[in-house]
Amino acid sequence: MSLFSFQGKIWLAERSAVGMPLAFTWLGNAPQLQLQINTTNTDKTDSFSGNRLQIGRLAGAKTVNINITLDEWTLHNIAMAFYAQQVAVTGDDVTGEELPMPLAPGDVIRLNERFISSLVLDNGGTPLVLDTDYRIESAPAGLVEMLTAQASQIEADYSYGNAVSMALFSEQPKERWLMFDGINTENGERTVFELYRTIFNPPGDLNMITDEYGNLPLTGAALVDVAKLADDVLGGFGRFVEAAA
Repeated sequence: MSLFSFQGKIWLAERSAVGMPLAFTWLGNAPQLQLQINTTNTDKTDSFSGNRLQIGRLAGAKTVNINITLDEWTLHNIAMAFYAQQVAVTGDDVTGEELPMPLAPGDVIRLNERFISSLVLDNGGTPLVLDTDYRIESAPAGLVEMLTAQASQIEADYSYGNAVSMALFSEQPKERWLMFDGINTENGERTVFELYRTIFNPPGDLNMITDEYGNLPLTGAALVDVAKLADDVLGGFGRFVEAAA
C-alpha cells in the first residue's frame, strides 16, 4: 500500500522575463495547501434510441485553483496577500510638528510618524511635563493623550525609528512560481510539486482581533504556461516529481 499524508514547505518565487523562477521565499508554517482541479464537459445523447443514451463527451476547460492557509505574519506574506509594495521608511528626528489646537484633557492626538521615541511637547518655549500635561498612549502608533487643557500652539519634537510601509493595492498582483517540497509522513518519502504560473487573491476575510491564532487564507489559480506546453517533462500547468526506483 502507498498511503500518504503530506507535510512540507511551500515556496514562492517571482518569475523572470523568460518564465523561470527567481529567488524563492518560504511562506512559513502553512497548515493547508489544497488543489482544486476541475474540468468541464459537454455530453451528447443520441436522438434515435428513444432513451437519449449518452454517446459522447466533449472535454472542455481545465482549471487548477489553489487554497493556502498561512500562519506567519511576515513582510513577504503581507505584501503578497494585499498587493502591497514594501517601502522602507528611514528613521529620523522631527522638530516643531504643530499639533491640532485647541487641546482638552482626554484628547488623543496622532503624530505624523510611527514608532516614536524621545517625545517632548513644547508650549512657546516651555516644555510640557510628561505624565502631568500629557502621556504617551502608544509609541508604535504615535498616539499622545493630553492630560491638561492647552490653548496656545503646541509643538512636538521626537524621533522615529526605521519601518516598512505597505499600502494596500499599491502594486499589481504578480505571477509566481509555486513549489511544494513535501514529506509523506506515512513513509518518509519525498515529493516535489510545482505550479509555474500562480496568482493569488487578497484574503476575503481576515480576523485582526481574535482569541485564537490568526492566519492568512489565500485563494488563487494556476495559469497555463504556454511556453512549456510542448515539453513532456514540464507540461503546461505544473508537475509532480517523484524519486525513481
